Amino acid sequence: MLLENKSRYLPNDELLLHCEYVSSNGTVSFEFCSYGIIFSNAKTVVVKKEPIQQMPDLVSELKAAYNDGIHSDMELRTSTKSYPVHKFILSARSPVFKRMFSSDMKEKNCGHVDVTDLEDDTVHQMLQYLYTDTLEDLKLENAYKLYTAADKYQIMSLRSKCSSFLKDNLIPDKACAFMVLADLHSDDDLRRVVQDYILKHDQEVFGSQEWKHFMDTNPKLAADVMFRKVFPH
Repeated sequence: MLLENKSRYLPNDELLLHCEYVSSNGTVSFEFCSYGIIFSNAKTVVVKKEPIQQMPDLVSELKAAYNDGIHSDMELRTSTKSYPVHKFILSARSPVFKRMFSSDMKEKNCGHVDVTDLEDDTVHQMLQYLYTDTLEDLKLENAYKLYTAADKYQIMSLRSKCSSFLKDNLIPDKACAFMVLADLHSDDDLRRVVQDYILKHDQEVFGSQEWKHFMDTNPKLAADVMFRKVFPH
């Protein structure tokens, strides 16, 4: 059919085909490829490919929306800083924020949420996670504070990530503080891991000032650890 209609389909004895190829592994890209200069004798094929053009991925776009405050409709305020945010994003990621913005609570009407119990860096990392589902530059002290923020706003995936980070980075002089954290937030798994760590590093922990203070301020938690030491199971 092509050869019978050369003037229409094969101008200059060439057939040029265009196709669009789309693939995604989290970052969407697309490319337009020109395939073939097929001559009428069907013996010569030349393949050309144009450069791939990258499309911004969703994470980058949401991160930019947070960083730039584009079309923000709410603010989170610490004692020293304000963070423009989007009610839709926060509501989708946190049931606490969802209730806040869906009811007649004062935050919905005044246009800001006071988070004076959290430090600036903690709020920033929490918001970055809400927008991008990623954590950047997480350190032991940050993870401890971010865990508390995640539990407060019921961001359970963030709490889980922080808990895993704490388990993987336990050190003797922080074990008592992490035990208190686990008990305060009813995190049985974290509490069990910290107990195991204390028993494994008992000489370092039991001889520390942190442990002596821990026994004075949290006698029941300390007794639970000692019970497991005496009666392991």
